[in-house]
Amino acid sequence: MFAGIGRKHWFALIVLLAMSAHYFYFRVPFFANGYGRDMADWPLLGDLLVTFPLLYYFMFRPSLKAFLLKWMVFAMAGCAVGSMIIPNGSKDLWLGIERLWPLLALVQGALELYLLIWMVRRMMALVRLDGNADEAMASAIKGRFAGSGFAPFALFEARIWYYGLFMRRGERLRYTGQQHFSYDKNDGNVSNQFALIMVMLFEMPLSHFMLHLVAVKPVYAWIVDVLSVWSVLYLVAEYRASQWRPVSLDAEALLIRYGVFAADRTVSYDMIESVARCGGDIRRQRGLLRYRQFGSMNVEIRLKAGSKLMNGFGRAQAVSRICIGLDKPDAFIDAVRVRLAALG
Repeated sequence: MFAGIGRKHWFALIVLLAMSAHYFYFRVPFFANGYGRDMADWPLLGDLLVTFPLLYYFMFRPSLKAFLLKWMVFAMAGCAVGSMIIPNGSKDLWLGIERLWPLLALVQGALELYLLIWMVRRMMALVRLDGNADEAMASAIKGRFAGSGFAPFALFEARIWYYGLFMRRGERLRYTGQQHFSYDKNDGNVSNQFALIMVMLFEMPLSHFMLHLVAVKPVYAWIVDVLSVWSVLYLVAEYRASQWRPVSLDAEALLIRYGVFAADRTVSYDMIESVARCGGDIRRQRGLLRYRQFGSMNVEIRLKAGSKLMNGFGRAQAVSRICIGLDKPDAFIDAVRVRLAALG
């Protein structure tokens, strides 16, 4: 029953059970906590700073640098969880920890900025070599986070920052594949995206002013502004990527890229059963992947029974159909059918 469980799953299960026990200790009165009158917070801190990091070290034997990074993650995430589950009247050590939140936030921000600058410099150097932005980002991320479950998230964030802020001369970018098909003009797709960005930019100063009128503390108004700007960055990245990241046909597979929000997929030709036109009113259902943004779906790709594709986290997912919106659906269908006919 447990033979197929890997070390990562065992580690996650142990941490989950331990944190559940701590939650029970702080939230349910029973004899061990003096029926809610005598709750100590030091055992939780000991688990977060010592037990979990050491358990991780002995189970995975990481390098010193990787271990210190994981230790920092345990400490910062655990302290945040502790602030939520420990009642205010039982916080002793945590009162001192919570006073350090601004410093911890500053340290985390500095680390994020360092990582961002490092990745951007490496990616830009690789892009200048051959112009393939996607390959450059994937290479930089794999080199930094190889074998880490954080790699998919890092790649997603790298694309957001690259397409949102750093991309220049999109027409010079190269992408893997022999034939490329766009989707930016499909029912005014990117025009609608641009309109949404303009609406959000227009709304930001109004919302800031309204928050001041209702006597909200200025800090909250600025927090809303920062979150709004962050959201706009994501929308700008999606808008710019939609203009340049194509759906492509390679020698052996269909390469689906659709903005930056949707996970990229690689569909081998021997998995495809048929490709045809479709309507734009297809509803969500199990085994169906839909790519449309602000356009309409016009191509349906049916896969053979039992087909599985890797999702954005590297896990196999059962897929039976893919519906996608393209600028030139008929040309795409003809090109795919030629590839399928060549397979015999």
